[in-house]
Amino acid sequence: MVKAAVIGVGNLGSCIAFELAVKNLVDELVLLDVVKPLAEGQAMDIAQSSVSISDVEVKAGDYGDIVDSDIVIITAGKPRTPDMKSRLELLSVNAPIVAGIARNLKSIGFKGLIVTVTNPVDIMNLLTWKIVELDRFKVLGSSSLLDSARFRLIVSRRFNVKPSCVEGYVIGEHGSNQVPLFSRLKVMGRPVVLSVEEKSAISEDLRNTALNVISKKGATVYAPASHTVALIESLLRGRGSLSLASVVLDGEYEVEGLSIGAPFKSGALKVDGVVEWDLDEAEASLFRRGVDALKQTWSEVKRMIKV
Repeated sequence: MVKAAVIGVGNLGSCIAFELAVKNLVDELVLLDVVKPLAEGQAMDIAQSSVSISDVEVKAGDYGDIVDSDIVIITAGKPRTPDMKSRLELLSVNAPIVAGIARNLKSIGFKGLIVTVTNPVDIMNLLTWKIVELDRFKVLGSSSLLDSARFRLIVSRRFNVKPSCVEGYVIGEHGSNQVPLFSRLKVMGRPVVLSVEEKSAISEDLRNTALNVISKKGATVYAPASHTVALIESLLRGRGSLSLASVVLDGEYEVEGLSIGAPFKSGALKVDGVVEWDLDEAEASLFRRGVDALKQTWSEVKRMIKV
């Protein structure tokens, strides 16, 4: 029996809950929102949508109902808007919200897995981990799977192949310093060599992908929802498969005490270990820039919130 909870069930949170239900990945699903009627309505709608294809019990609840959950997904907060050049602009609004949720989870004695989705996700994940005081491998940010999927899509279109024919990964900051790993890129199973100009063009497309969607429809929903569920599914399988997320590092990639996108081996509802890939000089430099940006942002958070 697997029990999951989604905290914050607006567009993104409800889409994650819907996918968990219709894919029959959990047995019980509890929805929480500061607007309780919204959680109740979403629970009823999702339960009715999945009744013919799954037996998931979907209901609205509060923190007392989720203490025994195996997984809690945090999506509460303000989403990025078209006028925002960076996810970091959400910091002052979302940090207090996520801190409040983390304190509630700590107060009820929650001991399961936490997946943070709220942006800026690397910082929000670190904030959650600092407050709940769980093992670092039990608190993950949903980021790099989505970035990697966008990377693969961009590359597939340039090479005129299906995305499934591209093996590509993005690690590092979930933001302007994200690191597409051209050194590991394969198309049709073969490594590819790209010029500096080609890499630059692909990287620029990748950085602009989310904002392009937001400028046209107001928010990214289906893509982050789908890849968050993919992350959860890999953790439910727990067979040592490779996945990616924002992980609190403790020496890996020469980083300590920060959450940042990295590959890992999936365990049973936890990380079994971070995978350390060799990076070329450009990739290592960009990764370090992301680390430095996150350190500076974390200093701002500590001035705002007691952790």
